[in-house]
Amino acid sequence: MARSDRQKLQAEDFAKDRLIERSLLHEESKKQIQEIDTEEVELEYKQVVKKHGGEKEFLKNFGISQSDLPKVKLEIADNLRFQRYIDSLKQQIPPTPEDEVAAVFQSNEQNYRAADQYKAAHIVFNTDKGQDKAEAKTKAHSALERLNSGEPFEKIADEDSDCPGKGGDLGWFAEGYMVQEFEDALNQLEIGATSGVFETPFGYHIARLDDMKTGATQTLEAVGPTIRKELERQKRDAFFKETVSALKDKADIQQV
Repeated sequence: MARSDRQKLQAEDFAKDRLIERSLLHEESKKQIQEIDTEEVELEYKQVVKKHGGEKEFLKNFGISQSDLPKVKLEIADNLRFQRYIDSLKQQIPPTPEDEVAAVFQSNEQNYRAADQYKAAHIVFNTDKGQDKAEAKTKAHSALERLNSGEPFEKIADEDSDCPGKGGDLGWFAEGYMVQEFEDALNQLEIGATSGVFETPFGYHIARLDDMKTGATQTLEAVGPTIRKELERQKRDAFFKETVSALKDKADIQQV
């Protein structure tokens, strides 16, 4: 079976599972919440109608006649019942305590560090658009010899580099912004030092590290809300999975 066929079948199975799960939850909502206040249904109906430019436009847009309105309002009641049931399930999920958030932060503190920042300049001879690699490499080594003989980095960058202007200055950029080979070269340098010739997918480079700022670790206060939100999502997903599983065990699901 081709990969595309397998992916299609997997997508169909996933969609079928979601449909079954929603159907089970919908049926359970009818058992758990039997009555919906008529005034609440009317209010929801008015809000729906208002969003569609009034009742006349609503009926026209959806091809509904006045005689269909009782059925429409029954569907609205079903939707309200379903949402109220889902809300009741969410309320059963226990809150996430502060110490749980703190424990996740402490276990993964390195993941909450801000990116390092580099300030660098470079001389480059490109090879990524069909340029002759041997020629680019020769030019790069020639530029390095000129640097070692005392010529200014900026002069060579503006006169000979394939990225002229500003003396090759790249300004400040965050860790991960440049390709890995370029970043690896910078990490081997002291501030103010110049690299040898190195290759990236773009060509042959010479880099100079002008400055660097180590990313500070963010505080628990700063990242706590994000951690809490993720923990709550995980708990909610697990709880709903357990709920649907229990409903499946009670139901007689006919496989299509």
